[in-house]
Amino acid sequence: MSVGNRKRLPIALGVGLALLGLSFGAGWAAGRLQNAQLSGFPLVNEILGLLRDHYLGDIPGGDELGRSMGRGLVGALGDPYSLMVDPPARELETNLLTGSYGGIGADIVRDSAGRLHLLPYLDGPADRAGIAEGDLLLAIDGLSLPGGTSLEEVTALLRGPSGSAVRLDVVGVGEGAASRRLQLVRETFELPSVTSYLLPDDPATIVIRIGVFSVATAGEVGRALTSAEGRGATACVLDLRGSPGGLLEAAVDSARLFLTDGLVVSESRADGSVLDFQVERPGPWSSFPLAVAVDGGTASAAEILAGALRQQYRAFLAGQPTYGKGTVQSIFPLSDGSSLHLTTAMWTLPNGDSVPADGLAPDMPLTPDPNDPDAAVRLAAERLRAAEREP
Repeated sequence: MSVGNRKRLPIALGVGLALLGLSFGAGWAAGRLQNAQLSGFPLVNEILGLLRDHYLGDIPGGDELGRSMGRGLVGALGDPYSLMVDPPARELETNLLTGSYGGIGADIVRDSAGRLHLLPYLDGPADRAGIAEGDLLLAIDGLSLPGGTSLEEVTALLRGPSGSAVRLDVVGVGEGAASRRLQLVRETFELPSVTSYLLPDDPATIVIRIGVFSVATAGEVGRALTSAEGRGATACVLDLRGSPGGLLEAAVDSARLFLTDGLVVSESRADGSVLDFQVERPGPWSSFPLAVAVDGGTASAAEILAGALRQQYRAFLAGQPTYGKGTVQSIFPLSDGSSLHLTTAMWTLPNGDSVPADGLAPDMPLTPDPNDPDAAVRLAAERLRAAEREP
């Protein structure tokens, strides 16, 4: 089931999702604080003792304290891309990168009073259960939802494996409406990473925007190109503006659609090993005229794709300099449901260069104009058409 116009969780992912199955317990403090000791860290133990003996208020315990200390450990690295992600955000992040999720088929909005309203999708589980637009969500599986509950936490509670059941307490917004307890069965919903359209002034040019690089991205790009070619498109502008990255493999697979052979990117890991991502066979769109629109929000996996296409002389870049991020973050799941994003590698372009800190410079630079947000796309399309007319 496909859902359009879905709000997406902003993520500071970097590239290269590596679910290695490695975890270390954030719950070392699950027992009583007075029993907590960290071997080799006398200062931490000294602080723990002072907290135990002198702090006036309640001391967080279990996973909450472990996560707080974990954030401090990661923060001490001084790496802006290494971070801990709490369980609700990790659930949404995983949905975003896998391109689908199990849910009830409804958006959630919060009003000025802090109440949670449901907006069901047509013919989704919530709609079929009789939930009306604007109904208030009171509880999920018996867990009440106080005003301070974040939308991330609520969304994570509503999501789960497709086919699993979830119990909701809801009430209509009308005066005197009675609360209802409903049992819903979750279904699979898609989170498309790609949108596309034909340029109104040049319907022979398809614009393909990649919002985030997920496991589904390369397939979505290929289907968009096939559909557009059937409608007469003869050129493509990849719009990577504002794309924060995503999965390294998704960027590589997308590049393979447009390249004949050669290297896409190299990954230099912490253990000294180097992994090269090659093009094994000509891609189905290796001769399709191509340009790439970029800006300061084009980062990580998006920079890999843009850089590889340019260095393989497959496309030019139009717009503003990219973000400038040349490191890979692996994602390690932790025992409490959170995750650790840790910088584990650097990547280099086909010519061996790293991405400069000030980003990839466009071949066709363009000063941003707030009154003309799509100028870079049009500039790229015009240059493609001019190249067709050149002898």
